[in-house]
Amino acid sequence: SLLFSAVAFSYLYILFWAVMSGAKTHDEIVMDPFSMPSKWLWEHFVEVANVLEVNGHNFFEMLFNSCYFSIVGCLIQQFTTITFAYCCTKYKFPGCELPYVIILVMMTLPIYGAGGAQYRLFRNLGLVDSYWHVICSAGGMSAQFLYYRAFFKNLSWTYAEAAQIDGAGHFQTYFRVMMPQASSIFGALFLTSWLASWNNYESALLYLPNLPTLPVGIYQFNVEMIYRARLDILFAACVLVSIPALVLFIVFNKVITTNVSLGGIKG
Repeated sequence: SLLFSAVAFSYLYILFWAVMSGAKTHDEIVMDPFSMPSKWLWEHFVEVANVLEVNGHNFFEMLFNSCYFSIVGCLIQQFTTITFAYCCTKYKFPGCELPYVIILVMMTLPIYGAGGAQYRLFRNLGLVDSYWHVICSAGGMSAQFLYYRAFFKNLSWTYAEAAQIDGAGHFQTYFRVMMPQASSIFGALFLTSWLASWNNYESALLYLPNLPTLPVGIYQFNVEMIYRARLDILFAACVLVSIPALVLFIVFNKVITTNVSLGGIKG
């Protein structure tokens, strides 16, 4: 327990240090990075909204882009993945096990060199620098397919049979009976995907250069540190961007870390 307490304290100290650095002057950070500020300058956190700018886009425009692409993109990704996993698991047709094998191969032997072709495809489809880029999140061929597949493998088909006896069709059975039972794992995987998407700047930097997100703004501001000495603003921006992820993790940490329990029909 002492070891875990030390690890937890180290994470809390890093967060506190970032907040403390954001409230110091640039000179104080450089001269004595671990000391308390002589005066807590909370206005730096407000100044972020005025200083952070990329390609003419201000802080609030980048905040909107971050929320839009992370939330809508992750919802599309999770919905297509869970639906694909359900169809491949609960319906038997030629090749229904093939996606499982392909995903395992992709995880074991990562395929390199596809980035150029993918960028060209997105460019030709008009999905670069477009809010329609979120549809690129649709797919289903990801590691999360394995989680949904395992869930539906262990979910009794008796639920669907009972619904079908009452006159429900395939779509009604899925949306009103089977999918609600996967809400826990859906929520957990959505949150983990959102956390990764919220902090991801590489994809936005490549595919959305004129629709920057907050992580892109911080990255660009960090690059500009060569010409402007404002580490205080940089740390303040990092703290502000981390707040949504921190709040969501505190509120939903049990959803993320707790195993999904399967209730239902006794054998």
